[in-house]
Amino acid sequence: MWHFYKHDTMNGNINLNENTEVLSSDEEMKKIHENFERTKEKGVKGILKYFDRIHDKLFNFNNILIVGYFALSKVYDKISLFSVFIPLCNLMVLIYIEYRMMEKSRFESNIMDQTSSTINKYGKRISNTNLFSLLSIISTVSVTILFLYYFFKE
Repeated sequence: MWHFYKHDTMNGNINLNENTEVLSSDEEMKKIHENFERTKEKGVKGILKYFDRIHDKLFNFNNILIVGYFALSKVYDKISLFSVFIPLCNLMVLIYIEYRMMEKSRFESNIMDQTSSTINKYGKRISNTNLFSLLSIISTVSVTILFLYYFFKE
């Protein structure tokens, strides 16, 4: 803690009232810091919640695309049934990302039992998981664009 005393040069006395003000501002700073820490934790939980919501929507939309590709292959003779593998491959990417998110949560639940080298290894892996999430969005958009191309081409 910081201790600042105002020294009265006339009598040689120390003013304790100002010291008490400094102590109370130290306590206020500590409370503010604790509040920021709680806000940070809520923010991290919010990010994971939004990742989950985005991935759920991508899964649902990809399932619709799988049905759409089946329909296109039956309606239009020029579109092969094998085109269904496009959204199925995207589904595999989405499942892999969900697996990585599960592993991340499992690791975080046991963080106190991990060694520093394991924490560093998983820290890099977690960063890559965020990159994979971006990849899943891009791949789903690509599958959608290809579906629209097939749809309007015929």
